[in-house]
Amino acid sequence: MNINRTYIFKLQQIIPDFAIISFGSVLALGFIRWFFFLEYPILEIDEEIWHFWIPVIFPWIPNYFWFRQKFRILTFKKDTEKRRFSFQIIIWLTLGTILIFSQHYLTTTTGKLLVLKNVKEIQKHKKVRYYRITDFAVFPFIGGVQSHFRISGKWNSDLNMTIYFVNPILTHKTQHIVNTPQYWYGVKFHKRISNLGSNLKKERKYQAFFKECVAKMKKYDYHKLDHFECKPASVDRENFRTAIQFATRSQVKNDVMILEPVSEPYEQRDGHKLAWMFGTFVLGLLVLMLTLIKPALTEDEEINAVPDVSSTNEN
Repeated sequence: MNINRTYIFKLQQIIPDFAIISFGSVLALGFIRWFFFLEYPILEIDEEIWHFWIPVIFPWIPNYFWFRQKFRILTFKKDTEKRRFSFQIIIWLTLGTILIFSQHYLTTTTGKLLVLKNVKEIQKHKKVRYYRITDFAVFPFIGGVQSHFRISGKWNSDLNMTIYFVNPILTHKTQHIVNTPQYWYGVKFHKRISNLGSNLKKERKYQAFFKECVAKMKKYDYHKLDHFECKPASVDRENFRTAIQFATRSQVKNDVMILEPVSEPYEQRDGHKLAWMFGTFVLGLLVLMLTLIKPALTEDEEINAVPDVSSTNEN
Protein backbone atom coordinates (compact mmCIF):
# COMPACT_ATOMS: atom_id res chain seq x y z
CA MET A 1 0.00 0.00 0.00
CA ASN A 2 2.88 2.35 0.82
CA ILE A 3 4.43 1.71 -2.59
CA ASN A 4 1.17 2.63 -4.29
CA ARG A 5 0.83 5.82 -2.27
CA THR A 6 4.43 6.74 -3.02
CA TYR A 7 3.97 6.19 -6.75
CA ILE A 8 0.72 8.14 -6.81
CA PHE A 9 2.45 10.98 -4.97
CA LYS A 10 5.21 11.06 -7.59
CA LEU A 11 2.65 11.18 -10.37
CA GLN A 12 0.74 13.98 -8.63
CA GLN A 13 3.92 16.03 -8.30
CA ILE A 14 5.21 15.57 -11.87
CA ILE A 15 2.51 14.64 -14.40
CA PRO A 16 0.11 17.64 -14.06
CA ASP A 17 3.04 20.03 -14.47
CA PHE A 18 4.28 18.08 -17.47
CA ALA A 19 0.86 18.30 -19.16
CA ILE A 20 0.34 21.99 -18.35
CA ILE A 21 3.81 23.06 -19.46
CA SER A 22 3.66 20.93 -22.62
CA PHE A 23 0.45 22.40 -23.96
CA GLY A 24 1.14 25.80 -22.42
CA SER A 25 4.39 25.95 -24.39
CA VAL A 26 2.60 24.98 -27.60
CA LEU A 27 -0.02 27.69 -27.10
CA ALA A 28 2.44 30.37 -25.96
CA LEU A 29 4.98 29.88 -28.76
CA GLY A 30 2.19 29.41 -31.28
CA PHE A 31 0.51 32.68 -30.32
CA ILE A 32 3.78 34.64 -30.27
CA ARG A 33 4.73 33.42 -33.73
CA TRP A 34 1.24 33.81 -35.18
CA PHE A 35 0.69 37.33 -33.85
CA PHE A 36 4.14 38.90 -34.23
CA PHE A 37 5.57 37.00 -37.19
CA LEU A 38 2.65 35.75 -39.31
CA GLU A 39 -0.47 37.88 -38.85
CA TYR A 40 1.21 41.22 -38.02
CA PRO A 41 4.88 40.65 -38.92
CA ILE A 42 7.24 43.07 -37.22
CA LEU A 43 10.38 41.25 -38.35
CA GLU A 44 11.45 38.12 -40.18
CA ILE A 45 13.02 35.03 -38.65
CA ASP A 46 14.06 32.17 -40.86
CA GLU A 47 11.48 29.41 -40.80
CA GLU A 48 14.12 26.81 -39.96
CA ILE A 49 14.62 28.56 -36.62
CA TRP A 50 10.92 28.24 -35.77
CA HIS A 51 10.72 24.68 -37.07
CA PHE A 52 13.78 23.33 -35.28
CA TRP A 53 16.04 25.57 -33.20
CA ILE A 54 13.41 27.23 -31.02
CA PRO A 55 11.67 23.90 -30.26
CA VAL A 56 15.05 22.38 -29.39
CA ILE A 57 16.23 25.23 -27.15
CA PHE A 58 12.97 26.33 -25.49
CA PRO A 59 12.32 23.16 -23.38
CA TRP A 60 15.45 23.89 -21.32
CA ILE A 61 13.73 26.96 -19.86
CA PRO A 62 11.03 25.00 -17.97
CA ASN A 63 13.58 22.23 -17.41
CA TYR A 64 15.93 24.57 -15.58
CA PHE A 65 13.45 26.77 -13.71
CA TRP A 66 10.79 24.17 -12.92
CA PHE A 67 11.47 20.48 -13.51
CA ARG A 68 15.00 20.55 -12.11
CA GLN A 69 13.47 21.41 -8.75
CA LYS A 70 10.56 19.02 -9.19
CA PHE A 71 12.83 16.01 -9.72
CA ARG A 72 14.68 16.73 -6.45
CA ILE A 73 11.97 14.74 -4.68
CA LEU A 74 13.48 11.62 -6.28
CA THR A 75 16.43 9.72 -4.87
CA PHE A 76 18.46 6.73 -6.05
CA LYS A 77 20.96 4.31 -4.53
CA LYS A 78 23.74 5.87 -6.63
CA ASP A 79 24.30 8.58 -9.25
CA THR A 80 21.30 10.51 -7.95
CA GLU A 81 22.05 13.76 -9.80
CA LYS A 82 22.73 11.91 -13.04
CA ARG A 83 19.50 9.93 -12.72
CA ARG A 84 17.52 13.07 -11.97
CA PHE A 85 18.99 14.72 -15.06
CA SER A 86 17.84 11.77 -17.19
CA PHE A 87 14.24 12.76 -16.37
CA GLN A 88 14.99 16.24 -17.68
CA ILE A 89 16.23 14.62 -20.89
CA ILE A 90 12.87 12.86 -21.25
CA ILE A 91 11.08 16.19 -20.80
CA TRP A 92 13.39 17.85 -23.32
CA LEU A 93 12.96 15.16 -26.00
CA THR A 94 9.19 15.00 -25.57
CA LEU A 95 8.51 18.74 -25.38
CA GLY A 96 10.99 19.49 -28.16
CA THR A 97 9.35 17.00 -30.52
CA ILE A 98 5.88 18.28 -29.62
CA LEU A 99 6.95 21.85 -30.42
CA ILE A 100 8.53 20.79 -33.73
CA PHE A 101 5.27 19.20 -34.87
CA SER A 102 3.19 22.12 -33.54
CA GLN A 103 5.31 24.72 -35.35
CA HIS A 104 5.10 22.80 -38.64
CA TYR A 105 1.35 22.50 -38.13
CA LEU A 106 1.06 26.25 -37.46
CA THR A 107 3.00 26.98 -40.65
CA THR A 108 0.66 25.02 -42.88
CA THR A 109 -2.68 25.49 -41.13
CA THR A 110 -2.39 29.32 -41.12
CA GLY A 111 -1.30 29.42 -44.75
CA LYS A 112 -4.15 30.78 -46.86
CA LEU A 113 -4.73 29.89 -50.51
CA LEU A 114 -5.49 32.63 -53.04
CA VAL A 115 -6.81 31.68 -56.47
CA LEU A 116 -5.82 34.13 -59.21
CA LYS A 117 -6.01 34.37 -62.96
CA ASN A 118 -2.39 35.49 -63.46
CA VAL A 119 0.63 36.74 -61.53
CA LYS A 120 -0.29 40.40 -62.12
CA GLU A 121 -3.22 39.99 -59.73
CA ILE A 122 -0.91 39.07 -56.83
CA GLN A 123 -0.10 42.72 -56.06
CA LYS A 124 -3.80 43.56 -55.81
CA HIS A 125 -4.25 41.37 -52.74
CA LYS A 126 -2.72 40.92 -49.31
CA LYS A 127 0.23 38.56 -49.47
CA VAL A 128 -0.56 34.94 -48.59
CA ARG A 129 1.52 31.78 -48.41
CA TYR A 130 -0.16 29.75 -51.16
CA TYR A 131 -1.35 30.68 -54.65
CA ARG A 132 -3.21 28.85 -57.35
CA ILE A 133 -2.64 30.67 -60.65
CA THR A 134 -4.82 29.74 -63.60
CA ASP A 135 -2.75 31.17 -66.46
CA PHE A 136 1.00 31.67 -66.40
CA ALA A 137 4.05 31.14 -68.56
CA VAL A 138 7.65 30.40 -67.60
CA PHE A 139 10.43 32.06 -69.57
CA PRO A 140 13.14 29.37 -69.89
CA PHE A 141 15.72 31.56 -71.63
CA ILE A 142 16.42 33.59 -68.48
CA GLY A 143 17.39 31.47 -65.52
CA GLY A 144 19.77 31.14 -62.64
CA VAL A 145 21.19 28.32 -60.54
CA GLN A 146 22.68 28.14 -57.06
CA SER A 147 24.20 25.21 -55.16
CA HIS A 148 24.06 24.89 -51.39
CA PHE A 149 25.93 22.40 -49.19
CA ARG A 150 25.26 21.42 -45.61
CA ILE A 151 27.01 18.87 -43.40
CA SER A 152 24.91 16.76 -41.06
CA GLY A 153 24.77 13.37 -39.36
CA LYS A 154 26.79 11.87 -36.56
CA TRP A 155 30.46 12.84 -36.80
CA ASN A 156 29.54 15.04 -39.82
CA SER A 157 29.21 11.93 -41.94
CA ASP A 158 26.64 13.28 -44.43
CA LEU A 159 26.92 15.96 -47.08
CA ASN A 160 23.60 17.45 -48.19
CA MET A 161 23.59 18.97 -51.67
CA THR A 162 20.72 21.19 -52.81
CA ILE A 163 20.60 22.81 -56.24
CA TYR A 164 18.20 25.71 -56.85
CA PHE A 165 16.85 26.75 -60.27
CA VAL A 166 14.83 29.89 -61.04
CA ASN A 167 13.02 31.21 -64.11
CA PRO A 168 10.75 34.25 -64.53
CA ILE A 169 6.99 33.75 -64.37
CA LEU A 170 5.08 35.76 -67.00
CA THR A 171 1.43 36.32 -67.77
CA HIS A 172 1.81 34.86 -71.26
CA LYS A 173 4.55 33.48 -73.51
CA THR A 174 4.83 36.60 -75.71
CA GLN A 175 5.14 39.05 -72.81
CA HIS A 176 7.98 41.49 -73.40
CA ILE A 177 10.45 41.66 -70.49
CA VAL A 178 11.61 45.23 -69.82
CA ASN A 179 12.51 45.30 -66.13
CA THR A 180 13.64 42.60 -63.70
CA PRO A 181 10.73 40.17 -63.33
CA GLN A 182 9.00 40.34 -59.97
CA TYR A 183 7.81 36.71 -59.86
CA TRP A 184 10.07 33.69 -60.22
CA TYR A 185 9.42 29.98 -60.55
CA GLY A 186 11.70 28.11 -58.12
CA VAL A 187 12.65 24.44 -58.32
CA LYS A 188 15.10 22.66 -56.03
CA PHE A 189 16.68 19.21 -56.03
CA HIS A 190 18.29 17.56 -53.02
CA LYS A 191 20.70 14.68 -52.59
CA ARG A 192 22.62 13.33 -49.60
CA ILE A 193 26.01 11.67 -50.03
CA SER A 194 28.73 10.47 -47.69
CA ASN A 195 31.02 13.18 -46.39
CA LEU A 196 33.74 10.71 -45.47
CA GLY A 197 35.34 10.35 -48.89
CA SER A 198 37.99 12.51 -50.53
CA ASN A 199 37.17 15.98 -51.87
CA LEU A 200 37.79 14.74 -55.41
CA LYS A 201 35.26 11.92 -54.96
CA LYS A 202 32.66 14.31 -53.52
CA GLU A 203 33.26 16.79 -56.35
CA ARG A 204 32.64 14.06 -58.92
CA LYS A 205 29.39 13.09 -57.22
CA TYR A 206 28.31 16.72 -57.13
CA GLN A 207 29.08 17.22 -60.84
CA ALA A 208 27.11 14.07 -61.71
CA PHE A 209 24.18 15.28 -59.58
CA PHE A 210 24.34 18.74 -61.17
CA LYS A 211 24.21 17.29 -64.70
CA GLU A 212 21.28 15.11 -63.65
CA CYS A 213 19.39 18.16 -62.35
CA VAL A 214 20.09 20.18 -65.50
CA ALA A 215 18.74 17.30 -67.61
CA LYS A 216 15.57 17.22 -65.48
CA MET A 217 15.06 20.96 -65.88
CA LYS A 218 15.26 20.67 -69.68
CA LYS A 219 12.26 18.33 -69.57
CA TYR A 220 10.55 19.94 -66.60
CA ASP A 221 6.76 20.32 -66.78
CA TYR A 222 6.16 23.74 -65.23
CA HIS A 223 2.39 23.31 -65.19
CA LYS A 224 2.32 20.00 -63.35
CA LEU A 225 1.34 21.30 -59.92
CA ASP A 226 -1.61 21.88 -57.62
CA HIS A 227 -0.55 25.28 -56.30
CA PHE A 228 2.44 27.49 -55.50
CA GLU A 229 4.07 28.18 -52.16
CA CYS A 230 5.45 31.70 -51.71
CA LYS A 231 8.80 31.07 -50.02
CA PRO A 232 9.07 32.76 -46.61
CA ALA A 233 12.27 33.86 -44.91
CA SER A 234 14.40 30.71 -44.99
CA VAL A 235 17.58 29.16 -46.28
CA ASP A 236 15.67 28.13 -49.40
CA ARG A 237 14.56 31.68 -50.13
CA GLU A 238 18.07 33.06 -49.71
CA ASN A 239 19.46 30.50 -52.15
CA PHE A 240 16.67 31.15 -54.65
CA ARG A 241 17.43 34.88 -54.37
CA THR A 242 21.11 34.20 -55.04
CA ALA A 243 20.12 32.23 -58.14
CA ILE A 244 18.04 35.22 -59.30
CA GLN A 245 21.05 37.48 -58.84
CA PHE A 246 23.09 35.19 -61.06
CA ALA A 247 20.30 35.30 -63.66
CA THR A 248 19.83 39.07 -63.66
CA ARG A 249 23.34 40.14 -62.59
CA SER A 250 21.77 42.61 -60.18
CA GLN A 251 20.66 42.85 -56.58
CA VAL A 252 17.33 41.27 -55.70
CA LYS A 253 14.65 43.68 -54.47
CA ASN A 254 12.51 42.90 -51.44
CA ASP A 255 9.33 42.72 -53.51
CA VAL A 256 10.64 39.83 -55.62
CA MET A 257 8.63 36.66 -54.93
CA ILE A 258 9.80 33.09 -55.34
CA LEU A 259 6.94 30.70 -56.05
CA GLU A 260 7.76 27.03 -55.58
CA PRO A 261 5.41 24.45 -57.13
CA VAL A 262 3.58 22.05 -54.81
CA SER A 263 2.15 18.87 -56.30
CA GLU A 264 0.21 17.68 -53.22
CA PRO A 265 -3.36 19.01 -52.92
CA TYR A 266 -3.70 22.11 -50.77
CA GLU A 267 -6.29 20.35 -48.61
CA GLN A 268 -3.68 17.78 -47.54
CA ARG A 269 -1.01 20.31 -46.54
CA ASP A 270 -1.35 19.60 -42.81
CA GLY A 271 -0.74 15.88 -43.20
CA HIS A 272 -0.82 14.15 -39.80
CA LYS A 273 1.16 16.76 -37.86
CA LEU A 274 -1.54 17.28 -35.22
CA ALA A 275 -1.87 13.53 -34.64
CA TRP A 276 1.90 13.20 -34.34
CA MET A 277 1.96 16.04 -31.81
CA PHE A 278 -0.61 14.39 -29.53
CA GLY A 279 0.96 10.98 -30.12
CA THR A 280 4.34 12.31 -28.99
CA PHE A 281 2.76 13.72 -25.83
CA VAL A 282 1.11 10.42 -24.99
CA LEU A 283 4.33 8.50 -25.64
CA GLY A 284 6.35 10.89 -23.49
CA LEU A 285 3.70 10.67 -20.77
CA LEU A 286 3.87 6.86 -20.73
CA VAL A 287 7.67 6.86 -20.63
CA LEU A 288 7.63 9.35 -17.77
CA MET A 289 5.08 7.33 -15.82
CA LEU A 290 7.05 4.11 -16.28
CA THR A 291 10.38 5.64 -15.29
CA LEU A 292 8.82 7.12 -12.14
CA ILE A 293 8.07 3.64 -10.79
CA LYS A 294 11.62 2.77 -9.73
CA PRO A 295 13.08 5.87 -7.98
CA ALA A 296 12.38 6.37 -4.29
CA LEU A 297 11.37 9.58 -2.58
CA THR A 298 13.58 11.62 -0.31
CA GLU A 299 12.86 11.20 3.41
CA ASP A 300 10.96 14.47 3.70
CA GLU A 301 8.82 13.73 0.65
CA GLU A 302 8.22 10.15 1.84
CA ILE A 303 6.55 11.59 4.93
CA ASN A 304 4.35 13.77 2.75
CA ALA A 305 3.47 10.86 0.47
CA VAL A 306 2.59 8.44 3.30
CA PRO A 307 1.46 10.58 6.25
CA ASP A 308 0.83 9.25 9.76
CA VAL A 309 2.19 5.79 9.00
CA SER A 310 3.18 5.09 12.61
CA SER A 311 -0.09 6.29 14.10
CA THR A 312 -2.07 4.20 11.66
CA ASN A 313 -0.11 1.06 12.66
CA GLU A 314 -0.69 1.72 16.37
CA ASN A 315 -4.43 1.92 15.89
